[in-house]
Amino acid sequence: GKPIQHVLDVTSVSVNRWGSSIQRKCVIQDRNRDLYVVPVAQPLQGGKEPVPFKLGTMCDSAIWNTETDMLAAVMDGKLMVWYYPNVVFIDRDLVNQTKMTKDASDLGKDPQLVHFHGTHVTVRRIDGAHLSSAVSPYPIALYGIVARNMWEHAIQLCRYVKDKTLWACLAVMALAEKELSTAEVAFAAIDEVGKLQYVLAIKDIPTVEGRNAELSLWRRRPDEAEHILLGAKLIYRAIDMNMRLFKWDRALELALHHQTHVDTVLGMRARYMAGMGRQEDEASAFLKYKEGVEINWDVIKKKIEAENEKEANRPGARPYQE
Repeated sequence: GKPIQHVLDVTSVSVNRWGSSIQRKCVIQDRNRDLYVVPVAQPLQGGKEPVPFKLGTMCDSAIWNTETDMLAAVMDGKLMVWYYPNVVFIDRDLVNQTKMTKDASDLGKDPQLVHFHGTHVTVRRIDGAHLSSAVSPYPIALYGIVARNMWEHAIQLCRYVKDKTLWACLAVMALAEKELSTAEVAFAAIDEVGKLQYVLAIKDIPTVEGRNAELSLWRRRPDEAEHILLGAKLIYRAIDMNMRLFKWDRALELALHHQTHVDTVLGMRARYMAGMGRQEDEASAFLKYKEGVEINWDVIKKKIEAENEKEANRPGARPYQE
């Protein structure tokens, strides 16, 4: 694959030991003492190159857990443990909800993490003394349960512990494995109503490709999502996705290329511009094509309904399995 690039001099690199080669990630620390995490695996066809995600600043040391995907770091006088670092590539909104922070002022200047095994983090102070700090045992138990695809047991564990951090970890793990029913329960437990409604909307999509595209969109990979939809010949869903993302030029481009739903795109664009109180530029492609296209909302609604029915009746279409 292509080499991972960074704009500043790198002082340390560490690769995790958990999971398959697709789940490999590395943390990078640069001369500014900033800490980044980046996936090692190459993106799927149609996706962009992975961009390092900044976990924090003023980092003294970082280390991966030997048994799971957990990551520990000493930053700005605090010991931080990310229970599921993959969250940054699935749902960044939950990064802070899936990590633990402890005061580490007693570690002094420039402490170094030397070992992170099980639930114990060992730190070496500048005077050579070794100190040990404990982390919660429940995330490790959750890793073991999820690895065996025992999702009902994972839900039972979270209900027993009653910790929102563990629920957030389960929600992201479920999204990573496309276990939407488990994600639905977990998001409800942490009061993430918007995300819960989105999960329910994805479950209602009749095709596997449509659900996978929405999950790629959740991961902030719109190009990959579009590639999935076009590969499955779900042209209207690809056009609709671009309109929802306000990528109007791309939506019109797809509609013209496939000679379908041009009136839908032009009508939605006109409604959007009117709602924003704006006018199209004279050189706009939307004005150019609008002259020869009739915008009839009754016809547009019937075409959309026909597309939804057509997708539901596709040979490979099947409802989400619980």
